[in-house]
Amino acid sequence: MQVQGDTVWLLSDRTPQAAEADAPGPAMLALPYTRWIWSRMQADLGPAPSVLFIGGGGYSLPAVLLDQDPRARAMAVEIDPLITRVAQGHLPRAGALIGGGDPRLRIAHADGRLFLNEATERFDAAVMDAFSSGSVPAHLATREAYARLRAMVDGPVYVNLIDRPDGPLLRGVHAILSEIYPHVQAVQGPVSARGRANLVLAASDRALAPLAALPDGFAPVAVTPARAFTDDRGWIGHR
Repeated sequence: MQVQGDTVWLLSDRTPQAAEADAPGPAMLALPYTRWIWSRMQADLGPAPSVLFIGGGGYSLPAVLLDQDPRARAMAVEIDPLITRVAQGHLPRAGALIGGGDPRLRIAHADGRLFLNEATERFDAAVMDAFSSGSVPAHLATREAYARLRAMVDGPVYVNLIDRPDGPLLRGVHAILSEIYPHVQAVQGPVSARGRANLVLAASDRALAPLAALPDGFAPVAVTPARAFTDDRGWIGHR
């Protein structure tokens, strides 16, 4: 963990994985990409949604969802129980939710792909935000994984990636979503000194209404058509 001003950061292998600001409600979302996803969720979802989160991390989005809609439900899939324990012990609001026994939040400590393969429950939306340090696990970035997600999620899917602008991971995942959903949006955040940015996508069967505002430094981007990743020919990670 690392504290900077009024923000607590969760790091893994020195890579920021989550952050929580010392502020109530949606203001606790310290990372701009989470604010974009939350804005999309507010625009896209009806009351009392059931949302699947592949990747628990700092649990900031589930915490805001359940804070803002008392009837909502969240299922978070986090492969590493240590991440959950660290979030519970050091992130005030997400930690209080995790440790408070709120039945609206369920946590499965499992590999996200295994969960997708075996789950029978249905959800209204899903957030794909699973990382191994700075890279998305290859088996969660394939057509087969998203086809399974599509079979169990009735509404939109939101995906957080870290890549170069119009990079290979973005193009491959965008191609997957474009095959499965008729409506796909992509936005890009500021580019880091390493040449990478948060690239966040929303995919839906229904047209996605424009948002009134985007987080600072974020803008819509076009994505070059590419081959969709599959289990046989997939993403190999940043090099």
